[in-house]
Amino acid sequence: MPDLRSHVTIEDREARRALLHDALGDLVGSSDPQDAASDVMRALDSYMEGRPEAQLPEPREPPVTDFEHRARVEVRWITWVIVGGAILGTLVAGVLLAGWPAALAIVGIWAAALAILASGGV
Repeated sequence: MPDLRSHVTIEDREARRALLHDALGDLVGSSDPQDAASDVMRALDSYMEGRPEAQLPEPREPPVTDFEHRARVEVRWITWVIVGGAILGTLVAGVLLAGWPAALAIVGIWAAALAILASGGV
């Protein structure tokens, strides 16, 4: 493999380094940070072009992940079991108990069901 560093002179490399140094120095006191950041990026690109020994990695292939899978709402059978159990418990409490005890039992049943579902354990 030929030595690519021989094509870039030391003076050229130092000039690119000085350009990057100046751009970084201007970034701190700039009134327009976006413009100063663009100058830094241009100086950095120029500096990297002057350093052929710096090997840039090949671009990665995109991951083979189904990102739409996460977006879909999955309702598992255990969710239906918990909701069905809460409905059944509500009916039983409503029939067997009367007044405040029934209301407290129903609220407790649904609070427990929602706590189980919200915990993420199912």
